Amino acid sequence: MPSDESKPLRIAQIVAASSHSPWFTNICSEMARRGFEIVAIIDSSEGDLAGRLAAGGIRTYKVPMYFGGNLDRARLPLYVLSFPFVIARMAWILRRERIDIAHSHIFVANFAARMACLLAGKRHVAGIAGPRHLEAGITRMAERLTCWADDLIVGGCEYIASIYRRLGVADKRIASVYYGSPAKDFDPAAVDRQAFRRELGIAPDAPVVGLVAHFYPPMRGPQAPRKTRGVGLKGHDTFLAAARIVSRRFPEARFVLVGAGSNDLGEQYRQSLIEDCRADGFIDKVLFPGHRSDLQQVLVSFDVAVQCSLTECLGGTIEALLMERPTVVTRVGGMPEAVRHEETGLVVPPADAPALAAAIERLLADRTEALRLARAGRALMLERFTLSRTGSDLAALYARVAC
Repeated sequence: MPSDESKPLRIAQIVAASSHSPWFTNICSEMARRGFEIVAIIDSSEGDLAGRLAAGGIRTYKVPMYFGGNLDRARLPLYVLSFPFVIARMAWILRRERIDIAHSHIFVANFAARMACLLAGKRHVAGIAGPRHLEAGITRMAERLTCWADDLIVGGCEYIASIYRRLGVADKRIASVYYGSPAKDFDPAAVDRQAFRRELGIAPDAPVVGLVAHFYPPMRGPQAPRKTRGVGLKGHDTFLAAARIVSRRFPEARFVLVGAGSNDLGEQYRQSLIEDCRADGFIDKVLFPGHRSDLQQVLVSFDVAVQCSLTECLGGTIEALLMERPTVVTRVGGMPEAVRHEETGLVVPPADAPALAAAIERLLADRTEALRLARAGRALMLERFTLSRTGSDLAALYARVAC
């Protein structure tokens, strides 16, 4: 609960997003449930996020935070020209709403919010939802030069927190809080395992391997980490290369890539992967159903869930393990913190299709071992990676910052 019961803390939750992002809606709702007065500031692009926040009783402001979404290297000048207005607008909202603490998420929102908080004289908590900006030279430099303005930096995993320590940030200004999911919404026993399969025309006994992730277009600009330049961030190419290997041993297996393009270029990238599969005849074994809102039904249909990103915080690991799915991830970011090798899943090197294929084959071939790992994964998620735990951790941090 807020430290002063007579006057709940007023928290601005700020994110550079306008669509999907269920984790953000969850955090806003959870902190409101705990008695904080929550105001959301989101990107002004078209999307469903504002509607979902409103449905949860969260008042929302829209501020433009993304510019030149379909550009690559040319985006930087647009941000330089546009951000003075963004910062001024955000500072005006913080003053108007008498905000006590602004808690921002994602690099663009963090940068704007820390400047707006300086202008408005407000406390700022920087929520670092992913490490991508810390792995690219120009954004890492921007972060190093400006993160001094944060009252607290909250990494979405221990991996992210460790980067800030290496940047020289004092331990007392760093915390780690997992962005958990609502456990009550992820009960594998309450979901029809065959519903998604029936919809896609997949046989009930066919092995299904799935990846749930947005399709981010390959980028080469200075904001792209070196290891991701020219390839998709979520490892879709690696997944499909591994799928082609797995299909030789398991010809009845089907491979499902759930998600839509993150923008127009992302959708073009998705379509290019579909055309590649069509060109070599693999399209009969792979499905691209696009964005889905029934994540639980999707996940429970998988015999193996995969997260093979090249840069990541936790990806979709929490939801996959909550749904008790045998899971394979790449040794990237915070994913090994949730999918502990040989304990709650299998971990393989990034961008290594043969290693990924071998791990998938192992879980398909040994269903007893796969089930053991999946059950241990769900137990760990319920213990440490729930939305309730997120809310408890954040409430304690807000009280600390407000002192």
